[in-house]
Parts: sequence; structure tokens; C-alpha cells
Amino acid sequence: MSLHNHAGSLVPASLRVRGLAVLAAGVIGLLLAFLGMAFAASARADTADAGWRPKDITQGSLILRSGDGVQPAPLLHTDVQMQIAGLVARVRVQQRFRNPGDGWAEGIYVFPLPEDAAVDHMDLRIGERRIAGQIKERAEAKRTYQQAARSGRKASLVEQERPNIFTTSVANIAPGEEVAVEIEYQQNVRYDAGLFSLRFPMVVGPRYIPGAPVEQGGEDGGGWSADTAEVADASRITPPVRHPKHGPINPVRLDIELDAGVPLERVASPYHSIHSDAQGPGRYRVTLAGNEVPADRDFVLEWRARASAAPQSAGFIEHKDGEYYVSLMLLPPLAAEQTAPTPREAVFVIDVSGSMQGASIDQAKQALLLALGRLKPHDRFNVIRFNHTTGSLYPEPQPATPENLARAKSFVNALYANGGTEMAAALRAALAGQTPAGYLRQVVFLTDGAVGNEDALFGIIRAGLGASRLFTVGIGSAPNSHFMRTAADYGRGTFTYIGAVTEVRTRMEELFRKLERPALTDIQVAWPPGVEVEAWPGRVPDLYIGEPLTISARLRVLPDSVAVRGRFAGKDWQSALRLADAQPHAGVAVLWARRKIEALSVQLREAQDQDAVRKSIVEVALRHHLVSAHTSLVAVDVTPVRADGDALHTRNLPTNLPHGWNYEAVFGGLPQTATAAQLHSLIGAMLLLLAGLFYLLRRRAA
Repeated sequence: MSLHNHAGSLVPASLRVRGLAVLAAGVIGLLLAFLGMAFAASARADTADAGWRPKDITQGSLILRSGDGVQPAPLLHTDVQMQIAGLVARVRVQQRFRNPGDGWAEGIYVFPLPEDAAVDHMDLRIGERRIAGQIKERAEAKRTYQQAARSGRKASLVEQERPNIFTTSVANIAPGEEVAVEIEYQQNVRYDAGLFSLRFPMVVGPRYIPGAPVEQGGEDGGGWSADTAEVADASRITPPVRHPKHGPINPVRLDIELDAGVPLERVASPYHSIHSDAQGPGRYRVTLAGNEVPADRDFVLEWRARASAAPQSAGFIEHKDGEYYVSLMLLPPLAAEQTAPTPREAVFVIDVSGSMQGASIDQAKQALLLALGRLKPHDRFNVIRFNHTTGSLYPEPQPATPENLARAKSFVNALYANGGTEMAAALRAALAGQTPAGYLRQVVFLTDGAVGNEDALFGIIRAGLGASRLFTVGIGSAPNSHFMRTAADYGRGTFTYIGAVTEVRTRMEELFRKLERPALTDIQVAWPPGVEVEAWPGRVPDLYIGEPLTISARLRVLPDSVAVRGRFAGKDWQSALRLADAQPHAGVAVLWARRKIEALSVQLREAQDQDAVRKSIVEVALRHHLVSAHTSLVAVDVTPVRADGDALHTRNLPTNLPHGWNYEAVFGGLPQTATAAQLHSLIGAMLLLLAGLFYLLRRRAA
């Protein structure tokens, strides 16, 4: 059989079939190249109509959805007001936006909050109108909002996408109108090794999305990445990021009232310049030195009590609805008798993916070199590096001899950052293997945590931890603190944050003190007999030098004290917390409810009957008016303001790249941290080239 081709030559049937196959491949290649370029373009922050996803937008920004062109609504500014009293902070975040277009707009407000924030209040302010949010089950709240939006009424909706990412939808913003969205939350102050601190996140870096794309089965998140087999909501966590060459956007102002309750040695912010004005003993007003800053890195406030005033214990109490809610802190021993050090098997894991390029990889390498320098001859160690591949210095941990350590330091010095963030293989490698008897196994994980498959990684830690302890070290200006802290909790270790090269030594020395000294283990909280109590955490983790034990509890009858027992430096240890000395404080019930929701959310990942656990989360959240993964705040005005014939329009605003990140390293190369789109382009180009070569061969054969 033969076929007459377009050039008038006869081509054998077998060649004709191959030609059709390769031409088909060329067509497929053309489509893949087109799709790859489209995905790559949407991954660029400065592409005007880039895809967006509220769940992981990197900081507060208003997205105005429209199909008639691109005109982002500028963020006027963000005002943050904090009131800190002792160990509890109440925070109000107000974002003001203006619709610059000439049509009605629906806005999507996306913002990060601390992973332990208890969000219990939202107001939408449009002009002189203030609309208060009400808590409802998530699906019901969304239906209420959508119905109001369609009917022309002003409405707003606050949803939790991750423990540290929330979204607000705002319907029916008039042309030229200014909108203010106010979110309020409560959280505990962190206390560690004598240092109090509070973090306000301003930016979350782009996240790596592993897994093969899957067909859309529900609502498309609109991001530059398709949902994948490993990250089912990938389309919801892939927002546009503004290229730094265009300058920063989204300025933030902060006003903090600090009442530490004890005389202070110092008040400081490690990453921002501040003014701190003393208002009295232990009381300060703190503002930014330059009035406002761009939202491109986390803000951290630290304060240290005078040595004589450092707390050994503290407690707050709230009597609500006939029940007592208590929040307690107990500081374990700070020193132990000199004992023979326990040999350690230390496995250091370092992230060398593209998001770490720049200041982050310098911080991580410096931290790792310091850690290697602390090893003793009787210790064992290994170094694992990962990006889109995983490799290790040795097949298994080796003795910390001078020769082995010298080789390790050369290995670390030669590392550079590029590629994707395939963390699963590195975690499995770090947790694998049998530790010799008599060794304490510690895994130190240095990363920015810029991943979208957190739950899968938590599962790896739970399944493979064994006798290891996992210590996470957050690197860079805006690490994924939800992943870092939760991974450390699962790993029975601690989370250390390093935000600047200048603090590597200080932060790592704090971590070394924990790694090298005995922990308070086998901790039990012994409530008096007959007292009905629901306390969190349900299982108290190991505690390390300088770390406090914090307990949130709900009781019907308030006892005078509660005993805490454990093992420290090989000996029994016991202390008591006097509940009678606890100070009254509003909001303690909300903090207890937040911790219960966190505990139930962990159960949800492993539960056989997930519906029952989800129902429990909803019940707690509704009772305490809290936003959760399954409840939302919704506010609806009564009177329609938009006429039926007037359409709602859409536009979006890109976000800042975190300070110190390299845009091209994240979005420019193959493989990249955020998307496999360029891989589609490469495959498509190769298929097109193959089709072209075959066509030329056919012409020559003719």
C-alpha cells in the first residue's frame, strides 16, 4: 500500500504511518509547549492576569476578580494593633483597600496569621457601615455569602485555608469605594530560655507542588498549578508573586502596647528597626522606626526579663458559662548536675532547593558548620542534602573523627541552592536505619519549609520517627512556621527560627544547649482525684532546657493546685502549679478551644471515623466563635446596593517575594520550586524538534 504525499512522491506505508505518528507527536508537542508557556507565564508575579489562589497568597492583598482586563486594586496600607499582657496577646489587623475601577467589584483578601492564632472576630467596614461577622459551618457560610453577592448585597466571608493562612471575600464594592476589613485574634506569647517573643507573619514564600496533575473534580482554585495527586488543593496555593525589580508593595504599620508584668532587661526586633518608649515598669509602646515597612518578611518582637524577675510559673484563668478555663506555664529546671554526656547520633538535613538561594543558603550552611564543630569524638553523624534529588555524605552515620568532620565541612561548603523541594525522600532517609545501643538519635532539619504537601510529610514523620528526635530549624525571612513547628511537635523536638545571618551563632548555640543537655521526659500532669478536667496537650512532649510546659484546661471545679512530675537528668522531678494564684484574663477560653481544635485536627489525619472528628471540631468552633478549617465568619448587609443589571468585575494584585529570596531561582529554572510548567515546555519543544527532523528526512528521501 502506498499514499501520494503533498510533494507528489510515493511514500511506503510503514514510513507514512511513522510519519503520521511523529507528526501527531509534533502536534502534542506544540500543545505541551503552549501549555508550558502558559503555566510558566502564570507563575510570574508580574504577569497582569496571573493565576491566584487565596489559600497561599503570601501576604495581605485584595484580589478583584474580573473578565474585562487587568487593573489591580492597590492596597492602601495595613494597620496592626497589638495589646500584650503577660503571656497573652490580642491583635487587630486592619487592611484598607480602594476599588479604582468604574465597575462593581468582588474582592478576595488573603493574609497570613500565626499558626496558633485563635481568630474569633471580623468586621467589614465600607464607608460608615460596620458589618459584624457571625460564625457558621463553612459550607453554610459560603452559601450565605454567595447568595448575598448574587443579590447585590454587601457581604464578607473569612475562611481558614491552613492554620496560618486565612482568606476574606468581599462582595459588591462600589466604584471608587474604600473598604476596611478588620480581623481580630488571640495567641500566647512564646517563652524560651528567658526570652519572650511574638511573631506577626507578613509574607509566605511560594510553595513547591509535587505530584502528577489530576483532572479537576471540583472548584478550580485558579492558581498557576493544577491540583496534583500529592497536593489535592495545589490550584488553591499557587499565587502570583511580584518581581522585586518592580519594587515592594503593600506597606504595613504596627502599634504595640506591651505590658510584660515584670521589669525588662531589653525590648528589640531582630528584623525591623523600632521605637520603644517606656510607659512604666515592664510597660512599653513599640512602633516601627520608619512608620511603615513593605510586607516582605515576618515581624518579630522580643523582650527579656531581668534575671531576678524571670518567671518560674504563671497562670491565667477565665470563668465562663459555669466553667473554669485555665492557661498555665511552668518552667522546668535550667541546669542539671554534671553527668557523663550521652553519645549522640546526629543526622543533619539541609535544604538546597531554589527557594533557599541567596541569604537562606548562607544561613543554613553557616548553621550546619557550627553544628558539626560541636560534635565530640564519641558521637556519630551524617549530612543529607536535598532539592529535587536527595544525596548524603555517607551511606550511613560515621564516627565524628577529625578526618570525617573535615570531609563533611568540605561537603557543606560546596553546596549551592537550586531545583525543587522534594522533601519526602530526605525525611525518609534521615529517619531510616538502626541506631547503635547507647546512642541518642537526633535529626536536625534545616529548611524554609516551602512545601504544599505538609500532611503527607507529617505522615512520614509519624510512621518513621521511632526513637529519633526531630529538631527543625526555620531558615530565611518567612519560613513556613506551620510546617516547621508541627513537624517538631510530631518529632518530639523543638523549632528554632533563624531569620538573619547575624543571628546564626546565637540561635544555634541555644539549640546546642538543648541537644547536649538532658530533657525533662516522662512528663505527667496529676490533677487532684475527683476533678473533671479536659486539658491540652493530651500527651505532654519532652521538654528541653529553657522551655516551659504550657497547659490549657477546662474544669467545672477549680482545685488549689496541680502537680507535674517527670524525669530529669536520670532522677525523679516534681513541681506544683497553684491555680489559686492564677490571674483573671479574658480570652483564656478561646485559647483552650484553639488548642482543642489543633488536637482534634491531628486526630482527623489518622481517624477511621473522620466525620465524627470533624463534627467535634465544628461544635467547639461554633461554641467559641472561632474560625477553623470547618467553620467560617460571614457578614451580610440587609439592603441590596448593586442593581441587577450591573456586573461584578475581577482583577488581582500580586504579592511580594520574601526578603532575601532569588526570584529567578524560584521561578526561572528547571526544575523550579513552584511548578513543573517549564518541563512541559521542554518536552513539547523536544517533540516538535523530532517532528521537524523527521519531516526533513522524508523530504530528502523523496
